[in-house]
Amino acid sequence: MKKNGEYVGVDDKYIPENEKYVDDSLLGDKQINQENIKKVAKKIGVGYLIFIGLIIAVPIGLMIFFGIRFNNAFNKSKNMFNEVLDKTTSQIEKTQSSINEAEEDFQEKVDKQKEQVNKQKEQANKIEADSFNKNFESFSGTTYKLFLTTLLDNVATNNKKNSDKIITVVYNTTITSNPDEIINLKQSFEEGKKYESILDYDSNGLVNKVTIKDL
Repeated sequence: MKKNGEYVGVDDKYIPENEKYVDDSLLGDKQINQENIKKVAKKIGVGYLIFIGLIIAVPIGLMIFFGIRFNNAFNKSKNMFNEVLDKTTSQIEKTQSSINEAEEDFQEKVDKQKEQVNKQKEQANKIEADSFNKNFESFSGTTYKLFLTTLLDNVATNNKKNSDKIITVVYNTTITSNPDEIINLKQSFEEGKKYESILDYDSNGLVNKVTIKDL
């Protein structure tokens, strides 16, 4: 049986003499063609690998390139934002500092004005207290009936006119702020006898109590 122009599985004695041998030149050409095919295949394989490599490398390169560009742009934007933020923060701090200074100056002026008002009020209260108290302080201390009766007259007159500045009189068991009772109290004192008058004051410095004791 022949296969590809050659006898296969046939004894040599049955093969014609002119077909027993193969032309070496044909065999050499066949080997050369196979080697060329291998070289071409090898070149094709290398090219294919290079092509695949390019397909993979190019996108990666582009990604790296644009990633670097994006990162640079992001860092630049971030730096600009931080710069603007720093300037804004600095301006806010300066503004707040100016506001604080203005508030401190205003508060200082207010405090000074309050201090002046308080001093003026204290002076006015002192003048008022001195004017009010002189009608009673002249008769404080050791005294006699004549001066006590004048002191009690002044207290009774005050209690009738000044309901907001009532003075209480204390003598022995008598405690009163009633003008009529104070006038009647004058009869309790004796001529030539010594008495002690003691004055008490309220929180505003005004006389609010007269205590009379026998000596």
